[in-house]
Amino acid sequence: MAIPPPPFAPGCWPTTGPTSSRWNFQASETPPAPPVARRRRPPGGPAVKKGAPRGAGPPPRRKGPFAGDDPHPEKSLPFLYLNTNKRGITLDIESPTGRGILDRVLAETDVLVENFSPAERERLSLDIESLSTSNPGLVSVSITPFGLTGPRRDSPAEDIEVFAWSGHLYHSGDSDREPLHNALEQAWYVAGVNAATAATTAFFHRLFTGRGQQVEVSASECLASHMVQAIPYSNYMGAIKGRRPIRGSGFEELMPARDGYVVPSVQGSQPWSVVADLIGLEELKSDKFSSGSGRIEHGEELKELVTQGLARWERKPLFEASGQRRLVFGMAQDSGDLYACPHLHERDFFVEVDHPVAGRAEYAGMGPRLSSDEYEITQPAPVLGEHNREIYLGRLGFNDQDLVCLRAAGVI
Repeated sequence: MAIPPPPFAPGCWPTTGPTSSRWNFQASETPPAPPVARRRRPPGGPAVKKGAPRGAGPPPRRKGPFAGDDPHPEKSLPFLYLNTNKRGITLDIESPTGRGILDRVLAETDVLVENFSPAERERLSLDIESLSTSNPGLVSVSITPFGLTGPRRDSPAEDIEVFAWSGHLYHSGDSDREPLHNALEQAWYVAGVNAATAATTAFFHRLFTGRGQQVEVSASECLASHMVQAIPYSNYMGAIKGRRPIRGSGFEELMPARDGYVVPSVQGSQPWSVVADLIGLEELKSDKFSSGSGRIEHGEELKELVTQGLARWERKPLFEASGQRRLVFGMAQDSGDLYACPHLHERDFFVEVDHPVAGRAEYAGMGPRLSSDEYEITQPAPVLGEHNREIYLGRLGFNDQDLVCLRAAGVI
């Protein structure tokens, strides 16, 4: 059974340049495979993803929210975003004929991305030892919750379990409450980004040596590697770093303003008097709040006063006024704020995409930018089986009658 990891859809995509006759293949539609394939796409190279041959489409296509609130298998917003620049085919890799087709494709593949459980991967003979006999240059990327070895290797896990196992969950929230879980399946995205970077490194190694290799990505280890303070704190001091204390935490936390949430802060070089003057309550100018220890000692009173003061402000004016005073205040933007953000539009962050079923919309672009390369979305996410004819006839040499037979047999 495929274990859900970061967002990438199964498929393959022809590379360009000196390896233009070869493929990159994503064999799984559940995260984290889709994010890897989306980021590792060779410059200008379109992608082809594999999906289930029958029914309402694989689970990722049934995952909301949906464009126009219409639960249509071609309108899943996560699927639409994560699978741009890919071509999509359908293929039952567990049927003998389907497996034969898969083997033909993998023999000419540069990079395979999959997120099957270790046991399922072995059952399907998708291990690097089996695949490298016909393609010694293959880079095989496997993404699982806990890795391909170890006592937990076959344990299934959802995003929240990966967060808990990695130690992140324990450190989120207040000390007198249950731990808090990050939203939007971030564990799988983190694993996907790590896998994309590792796959690119292995691919460049292949270009110089001609040899492929196994890239193993454990989602829980990707998250655990971010514990840059908590682990050394334990190793060097023998202590467990806990969650935020319930008292004395009236600053450096999300707090309500008139139209949303802000993060007031005393970080930087400005004295407390500048902060108190900005928030605008005389009571905040009391000497008992002027030092860090005083703000901790009187934390509950401070929090109440700050809440009163912030209620007079809207987020954006407060954010701008704090910057003018060289203070480090934050403004919590929701998705509507983000889309309307003039800074992002000035930098052309959003990219317009026209999908044949979901319609036209602007998608978030890529974070990093290269001065000699421009990120483009050359095609929307494929509808189920959209490129079957192009790939099976144009690239694999089948004819129309072959496609009729394959479809009748449930292979595609």
